[in-house]
Amino acid sequence: MLRQQLPRTAAAASLVAAPLLGLVAACAWPPLRAGDRAQIAAISAQPGRWYIFSLFILLSTIVLVPAVLALMRLLGHSRPVWALIAGSLTQLGILIGIGDAATELMVWQMGAPGASLGQMAALATRYNAAPGAALIFMIGGLATLSGTLLLSAGLWRAHAVPAWTAITVAVAMIANIVGLSANSVPITIASFALLLAAFGRIAVIVRSNPAWPQSDTPETTRPTATALPVRS
Repeated sequence: MLRQQLPRTAAAASLVAAPLLGLVAACAWPPLRAGDRAQIAAISAQPGRWYIFSLFILLSTIVLVPAVLALMRLLGHSRPVWALIAGSLTQLGILIGIGDAATELMVWQMGAPGASLGQMAALATRYNAAPGAALIFMIGGLATLSGTLLLSAGLWRAHAVPAWTAITVAVAMIANIVGLSANSVPITIASFALLLAAFGRIAVIVRSNPAWPQSDTPETTRPTATALPVRS
């Protein structure tokens, strides 16, 4: 019994933890300033808040990996090829996003006491303007966006989750990418709140469905070949 419940519990926990950690990060995000010099000065004035933001946004992105795997498992029960393509694109974007989130810890140290404000601001400007770095993160954003839209559409068409959750996941991920890219705290908070609502409902489905851990076992051993039941 425990062996069957543990995968469901872990998957459900990741679905709740990923947006919840992101929401904590967004709420701790210090007020943003126009210009790299002003922003580094703001970080120096509130290093604790920036560290919390950096740490929790990194943790949120990491936990999003098993959360998306849970969505892939739900979709893969009826549409395995769609789940593989959509999930792989999403995971590629998330893995690149982990690297992007980790750089916030470097930005946190740019505002450390004793650091030269002028030099750190110049470094931040060069980093943000570097085409080589921007291209990688742009690819990550596009992969996350396209993969999430495909994954949400697949879940909706397969009736694996309630329609409102599939739509909300897509809207939340779009808003999240926009909010983080535009350094908008309100949009980022709203995106994580929406994602928490949708993922929370999906977590209930995953946790309460005894067929979920066996969804990728051979057909002859499955208790049923129908789609996973969904309670609205």
